[in-house]
Amino acid sequence: MEIFYPSEHKWMETITENPLSELGKNNKARLRSTLNTLDKTLISYTTEPLTHAILEWFTPLYIQQISEKNNPKLHDIAGKTIDKKSKFPYFILILKENNIPIGGTIFSKRNNILSIAYRIYPQNWNNHNLQASPSLYTEYIINSYGHQEGFSILSHGKDRNPYGINASIGLALFKLSVGCNVYLPNEYTVASLDVTNVQQDLLIFEMPAESETRITQGYLCVTNESLPKYENVTKYPEKIKIDIILRG
Repeated sequence: MEIFYPSEHKWMETITENPLSELGKNNKARLRSTLNTLDKTLISYTTEPLTHAILEWFTPLYIQQISEKNNPKLHDIAGKTIDKKSKFPYFILILKENNIPIGGTIFSKRNNILSIAYRIYPQNWNNHNLQASPSLYTEYIINSYGHQEGFSILSHGKDRNPYGINASIGLALFKLSVGCNVYLPNEYTVASLDVTNVQQDLLIFEMPAESETRITQGYLCVTNESLPKYENVTKYPEKIKIDIILRG
């Protein structure tokens, strides 16, 4: 089966008055539990303009985490943000645990869009046992901030297609689970892949019909053994329909 797909795609999420409204049932429960216990923790955050001094802390953390991924693509963060001639200002949400920064989200303000450029967080808290992960908690925070600032759209940036080669399938699952839809970016190329011959687990988003910008069809190519690990990406048909293709 040959699938035509865009080389990249972008993720867009609607900002609402209630940051929990776009989340799946499980994520809502995790966040409610976490929010109810935050006053008993040493977890805090700040939102401030991005500076070179902040990047001296953020960049090594970014390089370390991205370098551990399959087929990593590292960016010159300063060159693509505060050193770039742009009319859009850049900011950062810094998450702290026990008053120590553990991760952050770099974003810009673009008309009605709050656009995430880079985000790095640990998978788990260092010293707290909370239901919501650092990534999920800061998703709630950035949505709340966006609504307070009058933005209507949160952009989760662009990813390379397909997952499994260029990024983890788990990254796509996270973005679906927090309410994102998938769209064609302004620039991309079209390629094709015969999924009957793939040798690794893949999640591929299909090129939409001509004149359409929203991507509504994808394929999860996995073995019977790995299906339980990735099957949750099929649980968001209102965002994108994912068909399963068993390989091997």
